[in-house]
Amino acid sequence: METSQLDPKLSLQPFDPEVFQRVWNRVMPDQDRSPIAMDAPAQPAVPALSPVPEQPPETAPQVPLTCLGEGSRPYTQAIRDMMDQTRGFLRSLQALSRRSGSRAARVLSGIAGDLRREERRLSTAHFLITGERYSPSQTGAVPSGPLPLALALRTLFQQLHQRAVQARAAAQGMGDPCLQQLFQDLGEDAEFYAQRLRALLEGMP
Repeated sequence: METSQLDPKLSLQPFDPEVFQRVWNRVMPDQDRSPIAMDAPAQPAVPALSPVPEQPPETAPQVPLTCLGEGSRPYTQAIRDMMDQTRGFLRSLQALSRRSGSRAARVLSGIAGDLRREERRLSTAHFLITGERYSPSQTGAVPSGPLPLALALRTLFQQLHQRAVQARAAAQGMGDPCLQQLFQDLGEDAEFYAQRLRALLEGMP
């Protein structure tokens, strides 16, 4: 089964233990249940986010950039792209969970639950900015058919790291402080999920 190619412009930064701890505290309050080692990751591909538009010239009429206000409409495509990507991960996690053992299924279901919360955060941000609801595409991110489970998890691990890079890059170009924080959170969370998959693979025969 074919997978998409990596964007050669993407590169991964070393995993930050402080970032890991923040995300760990947010999505996994019971910290005794999943020991995770932190190393620099590998990377293949998820669909790239649309470029974040540059700020308009000083001379152009501008709507003030308030938290999730009308002035953030130029960022709505980036929100939609991330929602589509999130929905793809959810579909793949659900498919992989159905053919996994109980331990793997619990890990995958836990990540899926966290991604649903992320999708709701993105959906709410989109609605507050535009007054409209957006329905994500139904395309899966990871092949879940004949590919062996371990290889499918490997692909998902790599794509989650790429999601982290994309989300952080988008955050840096956003003038809306609330959107910037949201995308930074998404990047941190994606690295956290990837480390959970790594720990899962380390326990597989």
